[in-house]
Amino acid sequence: MTPFAEIFHGERILEIKMQSNEKNTFDFEAFVLFEQILNKHANNPNLRVLLFTSAQTQFFSNGIEPTLMYGKTESDVRKSVEQLLRTAQTYFQFPVPTIAVVNGHCMAAGAVFALFSDYRYMVDKGARIGFSEAIVGLNFPSIPTIVLQDLVGVKVTRDLLFTGKQIKGPEAKEIGLVDELFSADSLFGESLKFAESLSKLTNNSSRGMKTALREPYRKKMESLFQIDADLFTKVILSPDGQEGFLSLIEKRRPKFST
Repeated sequence: MTPFAEIFHGERILEIKMQSNEKNTFDFEAFVLFEQILNKHANNPNLRVLLFTSAQTQFFSNGIEPTLMYGKTESDVRKSVEQLLRTAQTYFQFPVPTIAVVNGHCMAAGAVFALFSDYRYMVDKGARIGFSEAIVGLNFPSIPTIVLQDLVGVKVTRDLLFTGKQIKGPEAKEIGLVDELFSADSLFGESLKFAESLSKLTNNSSRGMKTALREPYRKKMESLFQIDADLFTKVILSPDGQEGFLSLIEKRRPKFST
């Protein structure tokens, strides 16, 4: 099974549905394929809206597949980190509005993809969203930090990142991390209904508004890309970073040395 399904709802709405595994974790091939899919559809003149969804019910996405980063060479880790950052930035800059339909747990890199969406609709019960990198001994890249600060404020961002707190839908809406909450039965239908309203935009409006929202970040992303890649690679390769990924593989609490 391919990690993603591409589904059109009419000519103007594209749904990209994650279906890689039960937790929708990203391995290297998934990052590459997602970027390729985004680039393939970016210049479609009929496209107005992108829905980013999950075929799973318990997880939207649990982020990086831990085996991608554990026990690998510096060259392999750097290659994976740079691909992750490129894919996330490609999604962030996708030229029409994006809606993340968060129907299950949404963690770490998965939460970054939700953050990098223009809108986030989330199930009202049974799911959490959070940036859990600190819990497994990792750092957090500066670009999503900037975007998160702009969305929910510096103090809330500080607390989310330092604690790695995983929050439920009502709290996520209260702080502005998600836009709307819906029951599991109505979440996709309400998301599609909103996408249909956005699909009525002209091509110039859809793409022009997205450019206005995203262009101020472009130079920051370009200037910070290598800094983020270098530091994230270094931290992943550290003893504590490796222990963090091993703890995920073994499904236990990490035992850090420092």
